[in-house]
Amino acid sequence: MAGEQSLVESSSHWAPLEVDADESDFPIGSLFPFRGASTLDIQSFLQLNLVAKISGDHVEISDILTSTVVTTAPMHYWELICRFLWRRGIYHKLLNDNILDSFSDHVADSVRCNAVYLNSVFHWIRQRLSTATYSTPPGRVEFFESYMHEEFYVGRHEPSALIIWQKKNPTTDLWAGDILSKEQFDWQDAQERFGEAWEGERFRWDISTLNGDTLKSVVKDCETILTRFTITHTQ
Repeated sequence: MAGEQSLVESSSHWAPLEVDADESDFPIGSLFPFRGASTLDIQSFLQLNLVAKISGDHVEISDILTSTVVTTAPMHYWELICRFLWRRGIYHKLLNDNILDSFSDHVADSVRCNAVYLNSVFHWIRQRLSTATYSTPPGRVEFFESYMHEEFYVGRHEPSALIIWQKKNPTTDLWAGDILSKEQFDWQDAQERFGEAWEGERFRWDISTLNGDTLKSVVKDCETILTRFTITHTQ
């Protein structure tokens, strides 16, 4: 859409979000549940069902169940927030509807861990997103952008998978480049790699479309993606 494209093209006018010294080392990988996702982790994840909308000059992220605004984000993050919440919606659907029974143990565990990690990332960034919203000019949140780099290239977030991906792609720096640049990051490429249902733009990131044939496609894409870049999988 023309309006969405303009949100990205003027990115050179936005300043990085300034953070305290003890927050500057954002926790890439350190929040990942290396020992697996516990029942409490999953319950915490399922307690929120998030949706985003444009509200004036910024983005609001709300809980569908309570209609409570959970946080806000700068307008330049609109498309990234939509993609982030589409992925969250996929994990929520897979976990809440007991679809994991159709997966192998490895893929089911990967879904749980990636869902819990996404939840941890969201809780880590939500205050920073809000701060960035009301900065002058609106700021940026480096950890969120790093997470979306991983989404664009790898589609999953296990540190081991990121290492394997980087070894297979030695000429591409996983975290380099401006994730808001359409010239550097064409999400059509991600759609071709991961599938239309997994990437979500075709469905305008509308979580209500996650049923029927779309859900079947998500399940198929999920199984393919979560068997890539694993120690036991040969490509």
